[in-house]
Amino acid sequence: MNRMTKDHVGGALLLVAGVAVVVAGTGYGMGTLRQMGSGFFPVVLGVLLAVTGVALLSSAGRATGGAADEPPAEMAHLAGPVVQWRGWLCIVGAALAFVVLGGHGGLVPASFASVFIAAMGDRANTVRSAAALAAGLTVAGVIVFHYGLHLLLPLFTWQS
Repeated sequence: MNRMTKDHVGGALLLVAGVAVVVAGTGYGMGTLRQMGSGFFPVVLGVLLAVTGVALLSSAGRATGGAADEPPAEMAHLAGPVVQWRGWLCIVGAALAFVVLGGHGGLVPASFASVFIAAMGDRANTVRSAAALAAGLTVAGVIVFHYGLHLLLPLFTWQS
C-alpha cells in the first residue's frame, strides 16, 4: 500500500520551495566566495532546502507506516493529517519578526526575536530554554555575519 505521508508532503514542499528560491536567486549577481553577490546566499539556501526535501522524500519512501502515522485516539474522527498550528504560527511569526526587526531594530533584536519565537513553536521548550537558545544563536550570528562576513545590517538601529 503506497500512502502519502506527511514526510512526502513536507519533502515535496521543501523541494519546490528550494527550487523556487534557486531560480529567483540566480536573477541576482552570484559573485564569488570572496565577493558574494546578492544572489549567492539565497541560491545556497535554496540548494540546501532542495537537498533536504530530496532526503526527506527518499526516507519517506522507506517508511513502514506504523502507529506514528496514526492520529491520537481522541482525534480519530478527524480526516486527514493533524496540523500543528502552534508550530506553523511560530515559524511564520519568526520570519515576520526578523523582517520587521531587521529593518527597524538591527541584527541583534531581529535574530533574538526570530529564534525565540521559532523555539516557542516546540511545546517541549520553556521560555527559559527558548531565551537561552536565542541568546546563543544571536551571539553566533553576530560573530559570523557581522564580524566574519561584514554583513551590512547594523547590530542595533532604530528606524521608524
